[in-house]
Amino acid sequence: MQEQKLIKKFRIAKIIQLFLLAGIELTFFLTLLFNKSLSRQIYSNKQLFFLCAITWVLMIFSLFYLFYDFYKLRILALEGHTLNQAAYLDSLTGIPNRHSLDIVFQTYTTPESLAGVACAMFSIENLKTINETSGHEAGDRLLQDFCNIFEEIGDNFGFIGRNGGNEFVAVIENSDHEKMEHFLTCLKNSILIYNTEHSEAPIVLRSVYTLYEEAQVQSFTQLLAVTYTKLYPTE
Repeated sequence: MQEQKLIKKFRIAKIIQLFLLAGIELTFFLTLLFNKSLSRQIYSNKQLFFLCAITWVLMIFSLFYLFYDFYKLRILALEGHTLNQAAYLDSLTGIPNRHSLDIVFQTYTTPESLAGVACAMFSIENLKTINETSGHEAGDRLLQDFCNIFEEIGDNFGFIGRNGGNEFVAVIENSDHEKMEHFLTCLKNSILIYNTEHSEAPIVLRSVYTLYEEAQVQSFTQLLAVTYTKLYPTE
């Protein structure tokens, strides 16, 4: 994040530099074009002409290096975007990974910040079976297909991400039971449609959620722990 801010500031500085240099270049040529007496003096004085020519060449080189800086900035921005994807997005599914989730969790560290927040957890129950019977490629396709559905539905409600393995998390603000049930219903309906078209490898999903007002914990990690216990209750 800090590197992105520095790149943005550097780009702004280079744009200002480009406009200043372009303005000087334009003023230089317009002066020579419309001030005939000055033009004659320059052309008639070899030393003055040499100095003006050197100045002009230096300005041309400065413009060239400015455009080169913009090219390098573009490369750095693309590399930074790639690194951010690697750091914050799950490589298989393309949705936020556990590192991204941890950053989000850190924003909910007080009861005040947790007011109205809900945590939902999901588990693909048959992923292990698919991996064992049809191979890991089939399991990866199932994960990717679920995440496409999860992201499409979940982004309308809050922040979603992959917790790891076959587990997924959603963080929903301004929540109540009605909103959470609506979220789960939308997700289940989309999965039902998917399963009718992929009966050979359907998505079998377990889902639970916890409202902060009911858990009354001190941080989101504690809210997550309560929800995790619901997802995998002890016998």
